[in-house]
Amino acid sequence: MVDPREIFEGKRVIVMGLGLLGRGLGDTLFLLRQGAIVTVTDLKTEAQLHDSVKHLHGQNLTLKLGSHDEVDFTNADCILRNADVPRSSKYLEAARRSGVPVEMDESLFCKYFKGTVVGITGTRGKTTTTTLIHRILADDGRRVHIAGNIRGHATLPLLEKVSGDDTVVLELSSWQLQGFHDAQLSPNASVFTNVYPDHLNRYENMDEYIYDKKAIYRYQKGEDFCLFNQDQPEGLNFFQEAPAGKMFFSEGDVPANWNIQVPGRHNRSNIAAAASLCRSLGASETTIQRTVENFTGVEHRLQLLGIHNGVQFINDATSTTPVAGCMALNSVEAGRIFLIAGGSDKKLDPACFVELAARKTYRIALLRGEGTEPIRTGLIQEGAKDKIVGIFDSLKSATLRLVEEAEAGDVVLLSPACASFGMFQNEFHRGETFMAVFQDLLAGR
Repeated sequence: MVDPREIFEGKRVIVMGLGLLGRGLGDTLFLLRQGAIVTVTDLKTEAQLHDSVKHLHGQNLTLKLGSHDEVDFTNADCILRNADVPRSSKYLEAARRSGVPVEMDESLFCKYFKGTVVGITGTRGKTTTTTLIHRILADDGRRVHIAGNIRGHATLPLLEKVSGDDTVVLELSSWQLQGFHDAQLSPNASVFTNVYPDHLNRYENMDEYIYDKKAIYRYQKGEDFCLFNQDQPEGLNFFQEAPAGKMFFSEGDVPANWNIQVPGRHNRSNIAAAASLCRSLGASETTIQRTVENFTGVEHRLQLLGIHNGVQFINDATSTTPVAGCMALNSVEAGRIFLIAGGSDKKLDPACFVELAARKTYRIALLRGEGTEPIRTGLIQEGAKDKIVGIFDSLKSATLRLVEEAEAGDVVLLSPACASFGMFQNEFHRGETFMAVFQDLLAGR
């Protein structure tokens, strides 16, 4: 493998977007270790980025927080763009006009890594499928790494530890895949889980969103391959476009005698995708079944926090779209549902979620946010006005209001069907807040 110090030593690198999820921090620390001269710039202030900034120091490091300065982007050797930074940023345009290359974490890693890259994208199920693939391959005795759009797992620093015989499993968002379009690269083995409307607060339309997703297979060649969802018409269309190897998966592929612990039909689809990909990479059937049956899911995704006074508390904080909210409601099979929903707007039509929530829930607490009013209005139109117990300024107050009525056998479900910004830093902060509320209930606080 290439020595990363040979690539980055002495280079002036702009890290655009430090963020709070750990990936920007991981990239910055890696670049400093390689001898790069790093400028970190972010529109958030030092106070807002405190949890990341407190780890940064060194003579080759400059922090420019709270604003960007165009001169930084035109006098650098390389820009490393955070996925949350829009490609259309005027600062990135200035860099391109000046001939400064704009890179992204995952695609830059893939330019230099000579082993096998497994990439997973889709609107829903990315993290679950990625995590399960990683565990199956690890249980099968492979030397395997997980990164990409996984919280706290920057990809570029893997260059310090990987060898050509390793496998790297990457969860890839649509924004991260923009870097693969730029580099005209695709992972060696891919999964396209599904596609639903999402991120229309940042994309002009669904065609733009889907175009970015297509980088997961667009540049594959030779023995590369991608798995597509046979249960979606869109999966059939993608299958026909794929330039290299291609296969289907379906939720019906999961054997009926497997003891699946994660709830919901959507998770059977995720399991089918993970199992099929790992089979294609040579993992044994025994290992696949054993790992799947031991898999209990991923934090903040239909996560059973526990039971208090006979009431189940389920944390589905990463439910940021109406489709995700529907999947959660359809996954709860027992007891009355006390739902917590609402939040920031992503310009998505909540009709499917509203109709199902009106029909399947017993009580609904709404969190204040721009995306909440369309849900509230829709629920009233569906005849569910009496189910709404209020609009709340905190997750704790919403939860406590529902607990007042919930009885043994009931379920308190956090599945907002909206983004988290405004009340929370991100969806993980939302989930951690709910977990803290549940712990307070257990402790009698």
